[in-house]
Amino acid sequence: MATYYSLAGYLISYTYKKFNSRIITLLFFAPSLWVMMEWIRGYLFSGFPWYTLGYSQTSSWLTAWAPIGGVHMMSYIVALSSSLILLIYLKIKPYRFLAILSYVCFGSFFLQSIEWTESKGRPLTAMLVQGGVLQENKWLRSEFNNTLNLYKDSLIASEGLDLVIWPEVAIPASAQRVKPYLKELDQIIINKNIQLLIMGINTLDNERNVYNSMLTMGVDNVVYHKKHLVPFGEYFPVPLFIKNWLQQMQLPSNDIKKGDPIQVMPKLNDIAIATSICFEDIFGSEQLTFQPEANVLVNITNNAWFGESIASAQHFQMSRMRAIETGRFLLRTSNTGITAIVKPNGSIQQQLDPYEYSLLKGSFQPMQGSTPYIKLGNYLIVILIIFMMSLGYYLGLNLKKKKNDG
Repeated sequence: MATYYSLAGYLISYTYKKFNSRIITLLFFAPSLWVMMEWIRGYLFSGFPWYTLGYSQTSSWLTAWAPIGGVHMMSYIVALSSSLILLIYLKIKPYRFLAILSYVCFGSFFLQSIEWTESKGRPLTAMLVQGGVLQENKWLRSEFNNTLNLYKDSLIASEGLDLVIWPEVAIPASAQRVKPYLKELDQIIINKNIQLLIMGINTLDNERNVYNSMLTMGVDNVVYHKKHLVPFGEYFPVPLFIKNWLQQMQLPSNDIKKGDPIQVMPKLNDIAIATSICFEDIFGSEQLTFQPEANVLVNITNNAWFGESIASAQHFQMSRMRAIETGRFLLRTSNTGITAIVKPNGSIQQQLDPYEYSLLKGSFQPMQGSTPYIKLGNYLIVILIIFMMSLGYYLGLNLKKKKNDG
């Protein structure tokens, strides 16, 4: 992962050597090259855009740029601001660059006042179930019935709710194996007047391929299959002979099947739900396939793999960015990580303490409309960085020509 940033540093250094201008390097190339490497990191080798620079401002006023150009636009604004501060510190035309920095700040405050989306219908009630099942216990046969009862009891404890959400692979079995259990849940849903249950569970197709899935029960019956899988966690991008060796060594080697790029959204009556499983939600542009039709975001995750490390908090911070980019509420249910209801501006409405079984009961407002990011995706930031680097190259050549002529 460090290779991308090393290459960014090398290219920034190269532009300074080529043009011998701190202004051109810091204003036109440094922010653009940094963001370009972050963008490439999100796609190359299946992509891993974990904690790009823009996420550092998830709770700041710079989030006003996220609905326009996504997290990469925020990265660009942060990098540009850093360049301006450095030029001011170096006393290179400080008043001019202080003025530009002021424009960036004022622009951010102005953009904060714009509401890109609007409410649709009445607020709905939801219960998010945080299982708190330790990873080392999750797949033990001795714990299987305990896990089934834990989630079933959470459903029994609720009544008259619009939506109940269980975390990723809440049930440690395939849906085909627990049909009697699912039938029992169907009856509980009816008896308790619950509109929709969303649960994480593995499913099998006719060829016995395994999917990491999200299953809905109640007013809508839809199965969503995870489409962006974790390399070396859910599939192994290695040659067949290495897989054979892994099997001989009794090491994990089986691949989970990838879901189709375009899938049907579950609906709570007329409210469409944009779904994602685990780290799918760190790929901002991939979540736009459900927009602008979706009215709320739902992410289910496990995070038990992270233990009590900072990774759970980092993942949650990235999840919040998806709410800001799309102008929609986010309902996020985790097994042992962070379970929360997030507002369209990224602020946390409600949140559970991690690592323990708990229920979060709250409400959310379905939203409708489009942000510029929903309409344009990453095209805007890509065009911006290409334009800035092209302009910087043109100005750099002119500067070199003037120096040579002088």
